[in-house]
Amino acid sequence: MNKVNNCATDNSLPTPSSSVIWNGGDIEYLGICNGDSLNTIIWEIVTKLQEVAGEDLSSFDIDALLDICNQKAPSETTLTSILELIRDNQVCLKDYIDALDERLNDLFGESEINVNLKCYAQFDNLGNSLSITRDQLDQLIIDNLCNHKQRIESLEGNVISLQSQINNIDTTATVDELSFGTCVNSSVLPTSTQVINTSQAHCDLEESTGTPADISSALANTPSDLNAEYGLITGWILVPANWAEDYNNMKLMVESMRQDLTFIKNNCCAATCDDVALGFTAVYNEDNTGIIIKFTSGAGTSIPTGFEDKGSTGTITDIDGNTETFTIDIVDNFNNGNETEVLVTGLNGNGILEIDITAKIGTDTLNCEKCLHKNVSQSACGYCEICAEGSDGSSAVVIYVSSSSSAVYSPSTTTTTTVGI
Repeated sequence: MNKVNNCATDNSLPTPSSSVIWNGGDIEYLGICNGDSLNTIIWEIVTKLQEVAGEDLSSFDIDALLDICNQKAPSETTLTSILELIRDNQVCLKDYIDALDERLNDLFGESEINVNLKCYAQFDNLGNSLSITRDQLDQLIIDNLCNHKQRIESLEGNVISLQSQINNIDTTATVDELSFGTCVNSSVLPTSTQVINTSQAHCDLEESTGTPADISSALANTPSDLNAEYGLITGWILVPANWAEDYNNMKLMVESMRQDLTFIKNNCCAATCDDVALGFTAVYNEDNTGIIIKFTSGAGTSIPTGFEDKGSTGTITDIDGNTETFTIDIVDNFNNGNETEVLVTGLNGNGILEIDITAKIGTDTLNCEKCLHKNVSQSACGYCEICAEGSDGSSAVVIYVSSSSSAVYSPSTTTTTTVGI
């Protein structure tokens, strides 16, 4: 091998005489300069080193190899010593490279992830968890981180908006009172006014009805024997706790007493037919064409409560035996009762007319029948006088005079006044 230019060490090896010019750049550590003439074998070895270390051997450092294999540097640095060192540490480098290769496979491989994915887990239709690769997991985490980032940014905007609203709240703001109407005061008034009105109304009510203590005292005075007498009535409260319940008992008691009184009235002291008194008046009307019949208390009529007409009838008979029948509803109206007018134009009015009434008065369970008789005749004179006197001595006389056979009357009035001395 030819001597290498500018080299501090002798890299000569027994080689064939053929040589090659090195143009791979200076390799200071090996003492090879660019342009040196190298033996073909050395050239091949350096080329292999270049393939291992990279294109540029100018930074090649044997110390890195020694650190990896935990060896000491040779006492003399020559290409031969380097080759021997590489040979001696061949296994170490291979294991180191294999270990690096295994780690790289683990790092860049597509093996499944065997971790609990928690909320990131996905399942098939049968509920079995689906496998996921490292790339899929990384992408899933990135996607969710981006989603969380968007939510956080959105929430941050909401927080800023809410903080702005909080800052703008007027802590000294006043609120108008609620206005409304009540049964105490139908006018719509503020709450404070209604409270005062309601309080006064409550005090007035308590003054009228008594305080709660007064009511309790009154309830305590309820006779104890009332429960024994009325306790079986439906709705009766044995121990009333308030006036409403006490009033409930009072109404039930009054109703029971009312029923007892009704029974006594209807059964013990009930009116009979003897208690029915009847009397009537009968006069001609103003033109003598009919008879006006009226039942009044002044004529003697007194009909007990609960009695009513049951179909009373009557007959008017003249001196020739001619008759006129009629129906009449007998009612006791105390001198202001109903009147019944019976036309008698078909009867002979020159004599007495006999009036016979069959009075039928009764109740739902009792029927009474009485016969009544009265005679009536026309006035004998051609006129009638009505006299009246006042309390101060004044007087008046009204005279009705018959002007024709059709009995048309015209009144004339004479008034005299007497003044007391």
